[in-house]
Amino acid sequence: MKTILIISPPFYSHFNPLLTIAKALKSSGRVQVIFATAPSFETQVTSAGLNFTPLEISPNANTGIAEQTRQNHREAQRLQQFFRATQRGAIPTLLIQTKHRRLDMLPDPLPIYHQIQQLQRIWQPSLYLVDQLNYAVTLSLYALGYPFLTFCPGHPTYIPIEDQTFGVPYAFPSAIQPSSRAIHRLKLLAQQTEQEFTAIFNRFLEEHAPNQAQVENAFGLASSQAILFNYPDFGHLHLQRIQPKKWFAGHCFSPNSSLDPEWREIIHNNRHASPKILISFGTFLSARMDVLKKVLQTVIAAFPHALLIAAIGSHSSEYTEFNDPRVILREFLPQTALLPYIDLVIHHGGNNTFTETLYHAKPMIIFPFSSDQFAIAHDAERFSLGKVVDPNNFLPEDLASKITLSLSGEFNSSLKIWSEFSQNRGAFYLAEAILSLL
Repeated sequence: MKTILIISPPFYSHFNPLLTIAKALKSSGRVQVIFATAPSFETQVTSAGLNFTPLEISPNANTGIAEQTRQNHREAQRLQQFFRATQRGAIPTLLIQTKHRRLDMLPDPLPIYHQIQQLQRIWQPSLYLVDQLNYAVTLSLYALGYPFLTFCPGHPTYIPIEDQTFGVPYAFPSAIQPSSRAIHRLKLLAQQTEQEFTAIFNRFLEEHAPNQAQVENAFGLASSQAILFNYPDFGHLHLQRIQPKKWFAGHCFSPNSSLDPEWREIIHNNRHASPKILISFGTFLSARMDVLKKVLQTVIAAFPHALLIAAIGSHSSEYTEFNDPRVILREFLPQTALLPYIDLVIHHGGNNTFTETLYHAKPMIIFPFSSDQFAIAHDAERFSLGKVVDPNNFLPEDLASKITLSLSGEFNSSLKIWSEFSQNRGAFYLAEAILSLL
């Protein structure tokens, strides 16, 4: 039996889709699956019946709720810098992310290179599957000549092609339109970071793999066999599909999650509430309490018979003003299990929440803060899947109007099309595609 070794960074939003793919591969009975990631994820891996092996990739981590994840002082300080930047808007946030990228994404490659060699000796995998943001892992696999596939966990432009620059959204939604001067400033810094990464890659290759070709763009280095996208195939990105192969999964989560007794009771007791709205800003951005509170206040005022369910991270003591039986606030939500019961989702444009919401054909209001969220929000608008709001600059009446419009059925036909696409794909589709290469 052949072995596939999957490598995940220590980020919950990346780990979960890869774990779903790993379980789909294991269920085939045709391969042995090894999952290499941070020790904090060992229980989830072994509970899924998978072989776990520890691999420390980055000092930066988010294993559930970013603020609660144990960080060293420097990482915690940079996390606070990020949160402050989100309050100033899109370009300040993207600039600070670009400045942090060197430490976030490319730790010293040499220890990881040696760890990969050790994993190869122990497990003898026929194929690796690596998260695209594991740059030091991708570099090591490329240098060693081990066969690997690339998993892109976010927007497809996370693997830039042609004139795209990593860290610069290929497009912004209508609600957030930075000036051309601001975008140019961001692009200059992002290009400088790209040049620095690429120089580091090529110096490493010169020393450790002189027979391997130099890379043109470190952020664009990916598998020569196949790239797996956790995204719908809207038909406007990565149109060259022959070499490497490009597979669009639509989603990478387990859609058949069931609610526990407490949540079943909450839904039953509120079965007559309308609309039912879920609010989720992801594992990082629940820290933006100012935006979350404003959204809650707006919806409570505009929709007196609504049920609101919101993820608030570790800030429950800050929400005592919302002591209301129709406002359910939790540190963490069983989001995928709740979605079938929800009428509308307000979220940050993170790729997992976007694809989960789309799978269930739920209209959405997107509040993009950072990273690829602007590109995802743009696509949601372009393909008539929802509305977009600037989190730092919105009027309550404008949000209320967009919610009303979204609930009116305006997006139903597009949501149905792309929901069907997603439901016909998923982790089992990717698993079969991967197995076809062995």
